[in-house]
Amino acid sequence: MDMYEVISELVTAPGVTGNEDCAADVAEKYFRRFSDNVWRDCSGNVFARMGDKKPAIMLIAHIDEIGMAVTDIEENGMLHIRSVAGVDPRVLPGSNVVVHGRERIDGIVGAIPPHLILGGRDKAYKIGDMLCDTGLSGESVRKLVSVGDMITFALEAPLKLKNDSISGKSLDDRALVAVMIECMEMLSRRRLDCSVVMCASTQEEFSGPGAEVAAYSVAPDMALILDVTHAEMPKCDEFDAYKLDKPVICAGGNMHPKMTKLICDAASEAGIEYETEVAMGFSGTDADYVQMTRGGIPTGVISPPVKYMHTPVETISIDTLKKCARIVVEFIASVHEDWEEKLCLDD
Repeated sequence: MDMYEVISELVTAPGVTGNEDCAADVAEKYFRRFSDNVWRDCSGNVFARMGDKKPAIMLIAHIDEIGMAVTDIEENGMLHIRSVAGVDPRVLPGSNVVVHGRERIDGIVGAIPPHLILGGRDKAYKIGDMLCDTGLSGESVRKLVSVGDMITFALEAPLKLKNDSISGKSLDDRALVAVMIECMEMLSRRRLDCSVVMCASTQEEFSGPGAEVAAYSVAPDMALILDVTHAEMPKCDEFDAYKLDKPVICAGGNMHPKMTKLICDAASEAGIEYETEVAMGFSGTDADYVQMTRGGIPTGVISPPVKYMHTPVETISIDTLKKCARIVVEFIASVHEDWEEKLCLDD
């Protein structure tokens, strides 16, 4: 499987939080290549099951992306915008965007140039200071756009950088949906002593209700969350970021300790170096809600680091994504009849 091609197809499909259908269609298409048991639920989550044995392991990567919404339309056709689920307003001026109205319309985000800001030349823009310009008149734009319509960054394939890195929008977390698909391809060639349910979850950037609903309905015996963490970059605290070329395994009071150990053991068995991220509180991923679903689900988190999170130039390593997939598959292959004994905390 060409992971770059899969990621490109995923990121060029719109799917702002709460409006994930187009991106979910792409995930479903790839899921059906490796599973005959694919379905969606009322929250828009996309599932695929492989195998029918116990225990059931759930892999979750969220399919939604950050974006914007139209909040008002000026008489001259300019669109007022607000963030949906965490756009960094500092990167918006000059951004190419797409307005998803009755038809897709290209636009740009503009703001008053610094020359015309009295006494505030160095002041950062707030999102309320910016407007979306489609070039259409007020009369024309109102025929195509309504208040509440979603806006995404330009639907472009990631840019290929040197050293196997790629850069683009919504790699958080579409790149990890691609990792799940890579896992499906690898698992299709192996005999398993368990079943695996893939879930491309919705609304993670809002707060995670999609994954919570999914975990409740599937009721897995354990769950593995695939989501990004922060990569090292200049002026970033070394304790808050990790090397771009190594997967990161989350540990701490918010993680099931024996799940964490099993994931680390799987990485070692696969011969893959990893770093450890300590979650002092919530991890900020779907794990926060999955682990508290029903009577509690043992949950772990694997993350590839990404630079420039929540911008249209998120940067990630394809090689690290493939390493994450290998760790996941090694973890799943290690699950046998003694799984309950390995996870039991009553020692």
